[in-house]
Amino acid sequence: MLFMALLTPAPSQAQSGATDLVRSVLDKAMDIQTNPQLQGTEHRKNRSDLVQKLISENFLSAEMARESLKDHWGKFSQKQREQYQALFSAIFVDSYSRRVLDFLKRETIEYPGETPEGKYAKVRTVIMRTNEHIPVDYTVEQKGRRWFIRDVIIDGVSTVETYQNSFDRFLRTQSFDVLIQRMATQKKAGSDL
Repeated sequence: MLFMALLTPAPSQAQSGATDLVRSVLDKAMDIQTNPQLQGTEHRKNRSDLVQKLISENFLSAEMARESLKDHWGKFSQKQREQYQALFSAIFVDSYSRRVLDFLKRETIEYPGETPEGKYAKVRTVIMRTNEHIPVDYTVEQKGRRWFIRDVIIDGVSTVETYQNSFDRFLRTQSFDVLIQRMATQKKAGSDL
């Protein structure tokens, strides 16, 4: 028990680490978006590549993929799961990068706090704009000494739950192979930012 207690970070350390991760990711994304040398449509691909790298390094897209299939996950073979995870990760990174590129500039972001949620922590943020305040929460998980983002909740809507609902409806009437074909088509279409 004493050994386990020594390995468990104190709540204040866990909280600052989780919030520090989210703040760091958002600050870096805004730096990419507002870098004078990366402005203009001719540099959108460069900005996109940098944002995608940032997201790939700080999000647990493989875990998000597993959660997005929820009850269906156990029905598929290891090869199918790997194929799905690769496609999901590529589509998620592309989709979230587009969101950052299209909507996030130099913003004022407040960090009202964070709360533990089982083995995760929820970091609350609010994007402060002149006529609107947009709540964006991040579910983060610590792996080793690092924190990673595993869900983004925008104005109360979970990204992972949105995928879950969409894929669940799809798989009730279509096969896994059809889902993979659709995802491959979406990935190919998204590769040209």
